[in-house]
Formats: sequence, structure tokens, C-alpha cells
Amino acid sequence: MARRITEEEVNQLYKEYGTPNHVIAHCRAVTRVALGIAEALNCHGYHLDLDLIRGAGLAHDTARTSDEHWNVCADILEKSGFQEEAAIVRVHMTYQFNPVDRLNETDMVCLGDRLVKEDQYVGVDERFQYIMDKAPHIPEIQAHLAEHREKMRILLKQIEEIIGISIDDLLK
Repeated sequence: MARRITEEEVNQLYKEYGTPNHVIAHCRAVTRVALGIAEALNCHGYHLDLDLIRGAGLAHDTARTSDEHWNVCADILEKSGFQEEAAIVRVHMTYQFNPVDRLNETDMVCLGDRLVKEDQYVGVDERFQYIMDKAPHIPEIQAHLAEHREKMRILLKQIEEIIGISIDDLLK
């Protein structure tokens, strides 16, 4: 199995790339949410790599002050030998989720990112309202975001059926 980036190594990247404290807090919240869901799924027959989720979640916005932060951060991770973390980070802004029976580590990190606003778990509705309020009020963009929100609601319901608890209750 490939070596995973550690929290200490990610903390070093934060220092090296001047990651703002509020972004670090966001990365930690995303990681907490992603791991909470992944651990619950692992208790119900999934085999998700928690160390990969932890590393990619903590690192995903390290370079957020850069243009195309996802590519900048992925390049940093690749150069350091963390190919799988880099692959997750590279797609986290535009990722399309797998069906519930094929959820993987990328799904977990991206779920965490879609359920956290700043450094707090807020759920899908509040998070998507926040995104929609920031997006240009162009009907096509708003419709796309509304469609994506509905797909997320369905996926979360399916996860809740598997784990036997609401995501809200799981993450309290």
C-alpha cells in the first residue's frame, strides 16, 4: 500500500504555502465530516481507506489562495509522492459522485467539502444555498446547482439507509 501523507506533513505544507487559518479550519472540518461518514460506511461493509481520506481532506485546499488551487495543490502532492491524495484534490471542485454501492475515498472527501461551510458542518441545503448565493444569477448556473443539490440529497438519503442514522445525527 502506498504511503499516505500525515497530518504533520500537511501542517508543514500549510506553513510552506501560507494557508490562512480559516482555510486550515475548513480543511479540518471537511476531514472530520468525510471520516465520520466513511467510518459509518466501513461499519456496514465498505472498505474505505481512512488514511487516504484524512490526508486528502486535510490537504485539499492547502493552496486555496492560488488560482486553480486544486491543480496547484495536486501538483505539490504529486511531486511529494502522494499520487492518490493528488488525484482526489485535483477533482474536488467538479467531482460527480459515484452510485452509493461504489462510493470511494474521493466521494468521501467531496461529500465532506459539499456539507461544510467555512469550518462547520451545515448539511446540503445550507451549503448549496451559500454556493448559489455566490454564483452568478444566471438561470442555467442556478438550475445546474439546484440539480446537483437534488442529486446530493438522494445520495445522502441512500447513505443514511445503509448506515441506519441521519447524517445530521451522525455528525452532531
